Amino acid sequence: MKTSKLIKGSKVMKRKWIIGGVALSLLLSGCGEKEVVEKKSVKPRETQQKRQISQQSYIEKTIQRAERYASQYDYARAIKVLKPLRTKETIQKSEEYEQAKQSLVTITKPVPHLFFHSLIADPKQAFDGDRKEAGYDDYMVTQQEFERILDALYKKGYVLLRPTDLAKDVQGKIVETPIRLPKGKQPLVLSQDDVNYYEYMEGDGFAKNLKVKDGKIVNTMVGKPDGAYDLVPIVDAFVQSHPDFSYKGAKGLLGITGYNGVLGYRSSYNQYGHNEKVETTRKQAKQTAVALNKDGWQFASHTYGHIWVGKESVSTIRADLKRYKQDVEPLIGKTTQLIYPYGSDVGDWHDYSGEKYRLLIDSGFRYFFNVDASQHAWKQVGPDYFRQARINVDGIRLRQAVAGKTNVLDPFFDAKEIFDSARPERK
Repeated sequence: MKTSKLIKGSKVMKRKWIIGGVALSLLLSGCGEKEVVEKKSVKPRETQQKRQISQQSYIEKTIQRAERYASQYDYARAIKVLKPLRTKETIQKSEEYEQAKQSLVTITKPVPHLFFHSLIADPKQAFDGDRKEAGYDDYMVTQQEFERILDALYKKGYVLLRPTDLAKDVQGKIVETPIRLPKGKQPLVLSQDDVNYYEYMEGDGFAKNLKVKDGKIVNTMVGKPDGAYDLVPIVDAFVQSHPDFSYKGAKGLLGITGYNGVLGYRSSYNQYGHNEKVETTRKQAKQTAVALNKDGWQFASHTYGHIWVGKESVSTIRADLKRYKQDVEPLIGKTTQLIYPYGSDVGDWHDYSGEKYRLLIDSGFRYFFNVDASQHAWKQVGPDYFRQARINVDGIRLRQAVAGKTNVLDPFFDAKEIFDSARPERK
């Protein structure tokens, strides 16, 4: 009996432990389910918050893009960017841009064109008394002078644009394009000749080349860190901080020869041969050229050998065109713009005609640029070409302006305020 009671009691106790264990298991299981439910209920809220933050960030970035376009007078594009976003702020900004667009004034006068050569970044090296000093003094401006010129142009309301903004090539016919800017703003074309960084300039205070570094276009200069020592990076930085100095992202026109390579790279097959080193430099040059195009710069042929186009024979010009096409175009792309070396045009002020003109047209050129510092601005539009005169801004012109012998620079800046005292004294 005692044994049977003991066995019976142990069974009861075992049953209680089992029931208790099941209850505890269910309790713990229930708690776990509750935690899972709570976690699951939190996730949708977090996702929604992230989505809202992401959406707000997208709206803000889109508004910033639109503001950049509008600051450079591309109101139509700014409005188009904002159109899908129907928020109170974007609708209001679109209305503001539309009003600004309607208030623009059409430019009717010829557009001036200023051009420069390589900038003297270190006057002490350039003006060191050697045989090249006089040439640098005559045909270059210093970095300090150029930076002063940019400030003066901006204060006078000038805005940079491309020659191709002034006229379009429509199926072989040139059609002028109206330029519309806010009242008080004036259009201006800026160009630089010989963006090649020739061998003869090495060690004389000039940049060595252009290259892409950390997504920006910079200069290499011996003895100094990479930075802005020539026209392109300096203009880039100025437009970055003064976006309204650029019309729809325009920067300028770069005249490229070929005999010493392009953009500071010794890429000429004719000069340096076909070898691995040249192929490497050609790849670097092409990468830089692509970046320049994306950055708002355009390229013009300055002929392969920097020849006097107006004086040379048709056969010489044809040979130069062929060499340019083979050696330079693969790097910078085909261009329809020609900057005459020495300003040596194939015609006078009359409409273009003749064998040389026909050769250039047949070679694909539509935009032509000579040199004429006798007037503020000049253009000529033919059925298949656009021709524009450029004013040389260099030591010769600055010295003339300072001496009161020319007033052609007066609409742009006061030469006395620009002139760099680091220039050598001239008799």
